Order: sequence, then structure tokens, then C-alpha cells
Amino acid sequence: MDKKVRIGVVGCGGIANGKHMPNLAKISEVEMVAFCDIIPERAEAAAKKFGTPDAKTYTDYKELIK
Repeated sequence: MDKKVRIGVVGCGGIANGKHMPNLAKISEVEMVAFCDIIPERAEAAAKKFGTPDAKTYTDYKELIK
């Protein structure tokens, strides 16, 4: 059985784009399903590049956690 871990990323800036998200994307058991950044365009770009087709974007981390 192939279990997936669903990840929400808070903060989609330089370090996340350069290190965290590219490395998470290499792990077959990981699905990035939510992205949060105070700059909406950053969250949207990260979701498009690293997220699942139905990934959600947020500007408030509290909404992502809900």
C-alpha cells in the first residue's frame, strides 16, 4: 500500500522555492496540496509548479490550517 503524506507549505519565498519544495517534490510519498504566502502570486506560482492539480492557495496560514 502506497500512503501519501499531504503537505501544506507556509511561506513560498526564496528558501522554500530553492530548497524545501524542490526536495519535497522528489519524495514520491509526498503531495503538496496547499500553499500560503502573504503575497498571493507567490503562493499561486508555487502551487502551479509543485502542487497537485487541485492545490489550494492562501494568504492567511490560519485558513490553511483549517
